[in-house]
Amino acid sequence: MRPDAGTPMIELDNVSKSFGDAVAVDGISLNVPAGSLCVLVGTSGCGKSTTLRMINRLIEHTGGEIRIDGHQIRRFNEVTLRRRIGYAIQNTGLFPHWTVARNIGVVPRLLKWDKARTRERVESLMALLGLDVEAFAGKYPHQLSGGQAQRVGVARALAADPDILLMDEPFGALDPITRSSLQAELLRIQSRIRKTIVFVTHDMDEALRLADQIVVMQAGRIIQQGTPSEILAHPSDDFVETLVGGRDRGLKRASLTPVGEMMESLPDDGRVPAVHVLQTDSMRLAVSLMLWHGVSQLAVVDDTGETVGMLPLRRLVDDFGE
Repeated sequence: MRPDAGTPMIELDNVSKSFGDAVAVDGISLNVPAGSLCVLVGTSGCGKSTTLRMINRLIEHTGGEIRIDGHQIRRFNEVTLRRRIGYAIQNTGLFPHWTVARNIGVVPRLLKWDKARTRERVESLMALLGLDVEAFAGKYPHQLSGGQAQRVGVARALAADPDILLMDEPFGALDPITRSSLQAELLRIQSRIRKTIVFVTHDMDEALRLADQIVVMQAGRIIQQGTPSEILAHPSDDFVETLVGGRDRGLKRASLTPVGEMMESLPDDGRVPAVHVLQTDSMRLAVSLMLWHGVSQLAVVDDTGETVGMLPLRRLVDDFGE
Protein backbone atom coordinates (compact mmCIF):
# COMPACT_ATOMS: atom_id res chain seq x y z
CA MET A 1 0.00 0.00 0.00
CA ARG A 2 1.27 3.46 -0.84
CA PRO A 3 1.28 5.91 2.08
CA ASP A 4 -0.96 8.94 2.01
CA ALA A 5 0.46 12.17 0.65
CA GLY A 6 2.24 14.09 3.40
CA THR A 7 3.46 11.00 5.26
CA PRO A 8 7.16 10.15 4.82
CA MET A 9 7.97 7.75 1.99
CA ILE A 10 11.74 8.21 2.42
CA GLU A 11 13.39 8.90 5.77
CA LEU A 12 17.08 9.55 6.42
CA ASP A 13 17.98 9.59 10.10
CA ASN A 14 21.49 10.88 10.96
CA VAL A 15 22.91 9.24 7.83
CA SER A 16 26.63 9.36 7.08
CA LYS A 17 28.94 8.01 4.41
CA SER A 18 32.72 7.83 4.56
CA PHE A 19 35.19 6.69 1.94
CA GLY A 20 38.22 5.82 4.03
CA ASP A 21 39.09 8.94 5.99
CA ALA A 22 37.01 11.19 3.73
CA VAL A 23 33.50 12.04 4.94
CA ALA A 24 31.18 12.50 1.95
CA VAL A 25 27.90 12.76 3.88
CA ASP A 26 27.94 13.89 7.49
CA GLY A 27 24.97 13.02 9.71
CA ILE A 28 22.06 14.26 7.60
CA SER A 29 18.37 13.81 8.45
CA LEU A 30 15.60 14.24 5.91
CA ASN A 31 11.97 13.23 5.37
CA VAL A 32 10.53 13.11 1.85
CA PRO A 33 6.69 12.98 1.91
CA ALA A 34 4.89 10.56 -0.37
CA GLY A 35 4.02 12.07 -3.74
CA SER A 36 6.38 15.04 -3.37
CA LEU A 37 9.31 16.19 -5.48
CA CYS A 38 12.38 16.84 -3.34
CA VAL A 39 15.43 18.47 -4.95
CA LEU A 40 18.93 18.11 -3.50
CA VAL A 41 20.98 21.09 -4.64
CA GLY A 42 24.51 22.29 -4.04
CA THR A 43 27.91 22.71 -5.62
CA SER A 44 29.97 19.80 -6.97
CA GLY A 45 31.25 17.48 -4.27
CA CYS A 46 28.71 18.51 -1.63
CA GLY A 47 27.35 14.95 -1.19
CA LYS A 48 24.04 15.22 -3.04
CA SER A 49 24.63 12.36 -5.52
CA THR A 50 26.08 10.16 -2.80
CA THR A 51 22.94 10.80 -0.75
CA LEU A 52 20.74 9.84 -3.69
CA ARG A 53 22.63 6.60 -4.36
CA MET A 54 22.42 5.54 -0.73
CA ILE A 55 18.62 5.46 -1.01
CA ASN A 56 18.69 2.58 -3.53
CA ARG A 57 21.86 1.05 -2.05
CA LEU A 58 24.07 1.72 -5.03
CA ILE A 59 26.23 3.11 -2.24
CA GLU A 60 25.91 1.64 1.27
CA HIS A 61 25.58 4.16 4.08
CA THR A 62 28.20 4.07 6.84
CA GLY A 63 26.07 5.30 9.71
CA GLY A 64 22.50 6.19 10.59
CA GLU A 65 19.34 4.69 9.17
CA ILE A 66 17.46 4.95 5.88
CA ARG A 67 13.83 3.85 5.72
CA ILE A 68 11.42 3.48 2.82
CA ASP A 69 7.74 3.39 3.75
CA GLY A 70 8.83 2.74 7.34
CA HIS A 71 11.15 -0.19 6.57
CA GLN A 72 14.93 -0.12 6.86
CA ILE A 73 16.44 -0.50 3.39
CA ARG A 74 18.98 -3.07 4.56
CA ARG A 75 16.11 -5.48 5.19
CA PHE A 76 15.59 -5.60 1.42
CA ASN A 77 17.72 -7.52 -1.05
CA GLU A 78 19.59 -4.74 -2.85
CA VAL A 79 18.76 -6.03 -6.35
CA THR A 80 15.06 -6.35 -5.50
CA LEU A 81 15.12 -2.88 -3.92
CA ARG A 82 16.63 -1.29 -7.03
CA ARG A 83 14.06 -2.88 -9.28
CA ARG A 84 11.34 -1.27 -7.16
CA ILE A 85 12.89 2.20 -7.34
CA GLY A 86 13.09 4.06 -10.65
CA TYR A 87 16.50 5.55 -11.43
CA ALA A 88 17.26 8.12 -14.15
CA ILE A 89 20.73 9.54 -14.74
CA GLN A 90 22.36 12.20 -16.88
CA ASN A 91 23.72 9.96 -19.63
CA THR A 92 20.49 7.85 -19.72
CA GLY A 93 22.37 4.52 -19.46
CA LEU A 94 20.38 3.09 -22.36
CA PHE A 95 21.56 -0.20 -23.85
CA PRO A 96 22.92 0.87 -27.27
CA HIS A 97 22.01 -2.32 -29.14
CA TRP A 98 18.45 -2.50 -27.82
CA THR A 99 15.47 -0.70 -29.31
CA VAL A 100 13.59 1.99 -27.43
CA ALA A 101 10.77 -0.41 -26.60
CA ARG A 102 13.15 -3.05 -25.29
CA ASN A 103 15.07 -0.51 -23.20
CA ILE A 104 11.87 0.73 -21.57
CA GLY A 105 10.61 -2.78 -20.87
CA VAL A 106 13.76 -4.18 -19.28
CA VAL A 107 12.66 -3.98 -15.62
CA PRO A 108 9.15 -5.37 -16.19
CA ARG A 109 10.77 -8.32 -17.97
CA LEU A 110 13.15 -8.86 -15.04
CA LEU A 111 10.12 -8.80 -12.76
CA LYS A 112 8.53 -11.55 -14.91
CA TRP A 113 5.66 -9.47 -16.28
CA ASP A 114 3.95 -11.20 -19.20
CA LYS A 115 4.53 -9.89 -22.72
CA ALA A 116 1.11 -8.29 -23.13
CA ARG A 117 1.36 -6.38 -19.85
CA THR A 118 4.90 -5.25 -20.63
CA ARG A 119 3.96 -4.07 -24.13
CA GLU A 120 0.94 -2.16 -22.79
CA ARG A 121 3.10 -0.48 -20.14
CA VAL A 122 5.79 0.46 -22.66
CA GLU A 123 3.28 1.97 -25.06
CA SER A 124 1.42 3.90 -22.34
CA LEU A 125 4.69 5.41 -21.04
CA MET A 126 5.82 6.38 -24.51
CA ALA A 127 2.51 8.19 -24.98
CA LEU A 128 2.88 9.86 -21.57
CA LEU A 129 6.33 11.16 -22.51
CA GLY A 130 5.37 12.32 -25.98
CA LEU A 131 7.13 9.55 -27.91
CA ASP A 132 5.03 8.28 -30.81
CA VAL A 133 5.03 4.47 -30.59
CA GLU A 134 5.16 3.85 -34.34
CA ALA A 135 7.94 6.40 -34.84
CA PHE A 136 10.17 5.52 -31.90
CA ALA A 137 9.54 2.00 -30.55
CA GLY A 138 11.90 0.37 -33.07
CA LYS A 139 14.63 3.01 -33.00
CA TYR A 140 18.00 2.60 -31.31
CA PRO A 141 19.57 5.10 -28.88
CA HIS A 142 22.04 6.47 -31.47
CA GLN A 143 19.06 7.47 -33.62
CA LEU A 144 17.62 9.71 -30.90
CA SER A 145 18.28 13.33 -29.98
CA GLY A 146 19.51 14.07 -26.48
CA GLY A 147 16.04 15.10 -25.35
CA GLN A 148 14.41 12.01 -26.87
CA ALA A 149 16.97 9.73 -25.24
CA GLN A 150 16.35 11.37 -21.88
CA ARG A 151 12.61 10.83 -22.27
CA VAL A 152 13.29 7.14 -22.91
CA GLY A 153 15.46 7.06 -19.80
CA VAL A 154 12.66 8.52 -17.69
CA ALA A 155 10.15 6.09 -19.24
CA ARG A 156 12.42 3.17 -18.36
CA ALA A 157 12.72 4.45 -14.77
CA LEU A 158 8.91 4.51 -14.51
CA ALA A 159 8.30 1.22 -16.32
CA ALA A 160 7.64 -1.00 -13.30
CA ASP A 161 5.38 1.68 -11.75
CA PRO A 162 7.70 2.32 -8.77
CA ASP A 163 6.58 4.41 -5.82
CA ILE A 164 9.95 6.20 -5.84
CA LEU A 165 11.91 7.82 -8.67
CA LEU A 166 15.52 8.91 -8.16
CA MET A 167 16.92 11.36 -10.74
CA ASP A 168 20.61 12.28 -10.76
CA GLU A 169 21.10 15.46 -12.83
CA PRO A 170 19.01 13.91 -15.63
CA PHE A 171 18.85 17.09 -17.74
CA GLY A 172 22.33 18.43 -16.97
CA ALA A 173 23.90 17.62 -20.36
CA LEU A 174 21.07 19.07 -22.46
CA ASP A 175 20.88 22.44 -24.19
CA PRO A 176 18.81 25.13 -22.37
CA ILE A 177 15.74 24.86 -24.63
CA THR A 178 15.54 21.06 -24.42
CA ARG A 179 16.23 21.21 -20.69
CA SER A 180 13.42 23.68 -20.10
CA SER A 181 11.06 21.54 -22.18
CA LEU A 182 11.85 18.40 -20.18
CA GLN A 183 11.47 20.26 -16.88
CA ALA A 184 7.97 21.28 -17.98
CA GLU A 185 7.31 17.68 -19.08
CA LEU A 186 8.40 16.33 -15.69
CA LEU A 187 6.07 18.74 -13.90
CA ARG A 188 3.20 17.72 -16.19
CA ILE A 189 3.84 14.03 -15.60
CA GLN A 190 4.22 14.49 -11.84
CA SER A 191 0.88 16.31 -11.68
CA ARG A 192 -0.70 13.13 -13.08
CA ILE A 193 1.18 10.26 -11.44
CA ARG A 194 2.38 11.80 -8.11
CA LYS A 195 5.49 9.71 -7.56
CA THR A 196 7.88 10.38 -4.69
CA ILE A 197 10.83 11.93 -6.53
CA VAL A 198 14.30 12.80 -5.28
CA PHE A 199 16.07 14.93 -7.88
CA VAL A 200 19.73 16.01 -7.79
CA THR A 201 20.94 19.19 -9.49
CA HIS A 202 23.59 21.89 -9.10
CA ASP A 203 21.26 24.39 -10.82
CA MET A 204 19.22 26.42 -8.32
CA ASP A 205 16.89 27.75 -11.03
CA GLU A 206 16.02 24.15 -11.90
CA ALA A 207 15.46 23.37 -8.23
CA LEU A 208 13.19 26.38 -7.78
CA ARG A 209 11.13 25.44 -10.81
CA LEU A 210 10.65 21.76 -9.96
CA ALA A 211 10.70 21.32 -6.20
CA ASP A 212 8.04 20.96 -3.57
CA GLN A 213 10.95 20.74 -1.12
CA ILE A 214 14.51 22.00 -1.61
CA VAL A 215 17.42 20.59 0.38
CA VAL A 216 20.60 22.70 0.17
CA MET A 217 23.80 20.75 0.85
CA GLN A 218 27.34 21.93 1.50
CA ALA A 219 30.38 19.85 2.49
CA GLY A 220 28.25 16.75 3.15
CA ARG A 221 25.73 18.48 5.38
CA ILE A 222 22.24 19.89 4.97
CA ILE A 223 22.42 23.59 5.68
CA GLN A 224 18.81 24.50 4.83
CA GLN A 225 15.63 22.81 3.68
CA GLY A 226 12.20 24.19 2.89
CA THR A 227 9.83 25.14 0.09
CA PRO A 228 11.20 27.24 -2.79
CA SER A 229 9.41 30.31 -1.42
CA GLU A 230 10.85 29.76 2.06
CA ILE A 231 14.40 29.34 0.73
CA LEU A 232 14.12 32.49 -1.37
CA ALA A 233 12.52 34.59 1.33
CA HIS A 234 14.77 33.49 4.20
CA PRO A 235 18.14 32.06 3.10
CA SER A 236 19.92 30.67 6.15
CA ASP A 237 23.36 32.11 5.41
CA ASP A 238 25.49 33.88 2.81
CA PHE A 239 26.13 30.66 0.89
CA VAL A 240 22.43 29.95 0.40
CA GLU A 241 21.76 33.58 -0.46
CA THR A 242 24.45 33.43 -3.15
CA LEU A 243 23.09 30.13 -4.43
CA VAL A 244 19.57 31.54 -4.86
CA GLY A 245 20.80 34.61 -6.69
CA GLY A 246 21.56 37.25 -4.08
CA ARG A 247 19.96 40.52 -5.17
CA ASP A 248 18.11 38.70 -7.97
CA ARG A 249 15.97 36.88 -5.39
CA GLY A 250 13.01 39.20 -5.94
CA LEU A 251 12.63 38.18 -9.57
CA LYS A 252 13.13 34.51 -8.70
CA ARG A 253 10.32 34.76 -6.14
CA ALA A 254 8.18 36.44 -8.79
CA SER A 255 8.80 33.51 -11.13
CA LEU A 256 7.16 31.17 -8.59
CA THR A 257 4.00 33.25 -8.17
CA PRO A 258 1.12 33.03 -10.67
CA VAL A 259 -0.53 36.27 -11.75
CA GLY A 260 -3.91 34.95 -10.64
CA GLU A 261 -2.82 35.08 -7.01
CA MET A 262 -1.95 38.78 -7.24
CA MET A 263 -4.50 40.26 -9.63
CA GLU A 264 -7.11 42.82 -8.58
CA SER A 265 -10.64 43.48 -9.71
CA LEU A 266 -11.24 45.66 -12.76
CA PRO A 267 -11.80 49.34 -11.97
CA ASP A 268 -15.36 50.64 -11.63
CA ASP A 269 -14.98 52.76 -14.74
CA GLY A 270 -14.60 49.58 -16.79
CA ARG A 271 -11.31 50.59 -18.39
CA VAL A 272 -9.24 47.59 -19.41
CA PRO A 273 -5.45 47.89 -19.88
CA ALA A 274 -4.36 47.39 -23.47
CA VAL A 275 -1.72 44.74 -22.74
CA HIS A 276 -2.80 41.44 -21.21
CA VAL A 277 -1.25 38.48 -19.38
CA LEU A 278 -2.68 35.05 -18.57
CA GLN A 279 -3.70 34.47 -14.98
CA THR A 280 -1.58 31.29 -15.04
CA ASP A 281 1.55 33.19 -16.16
CA SER A 282 4.20 34.09 -13.59
CA MET A 283 4.61 37.49 -12.01
CA ARG A 284 8.10 37.57 -13.52
CA LEU A 285 6.62 37.36 -17.01
CA ALA A 286 4.14 40.09 -16.07
CA VAL A 287 7.00 42.42 -15.10
CA SER A 288 8.76 41.63 -18.36
CA LEU A 289 5.64 42.57 -20.32
CA MET A 290 5.28 45.83 -18.40
CA LEU A 291 8.89 46.78 -19.16
CA TRP A 292 8.66 45.75 -22.81
CA HIS A 293 5.45 47.68 -23.46
CA GLY A 294 6.22 50.61 -21.14
CA VAL A 295 3.05 50.19 -19.06
CA SER A 296 2.41 50.01 -15.32
CA GLN A 297 -0.61 47.72 -15.38
CA LEU A 298 -1.89 44.72 -17.32
CA ALA A 299 -5.23 43.14 -18.06
CA VAL A 300 -5.47 39.57 -16.77
CA VAL A 301 -7.27 37.01 -18.94
CA ASP A 302 -8.23 33.37 -18.43
CA ASP A 303 -7.49 30.56 -20.88
CA THR A 304 -10.57 31.46 -22.95
CA GLY A 305 -9.34 35.04 -23.42
CA GLU A 306 -11.94 36.57 -21.11
CA THR A 307 -10.69 39.47 -18.98
CA VAL A 308 -10.95 38.49 -15.31
CA GLY A 309 -8.97 41.24 -13.57
CA MET A 310 -6.02 43.58 -13.73
CA LEU A 311 -2.49 43.66 -12.38
CA PRO A 312 -0.84 46.95 -11.36
CA LEU A 313 2.93 47.16 -10.92
CA ARG A 314 2.53 48.30 -7.32
CA ARG A 315 1.27 44.80 -6.38
CA LEU A 316 4.69 43.39 -7.19
CA VAL A 317 6.47 46.14 -5.26
CA ASP A 318 4.16 45.86 -2.24
CA ASP A 319 4.20 42.06 -2.01
CA PHE A 320 7.78 41.22 -3.00
CA GLY A 321 9.69 44.04 -1.34
CA GLU A 322 11.42 43.24 1.91
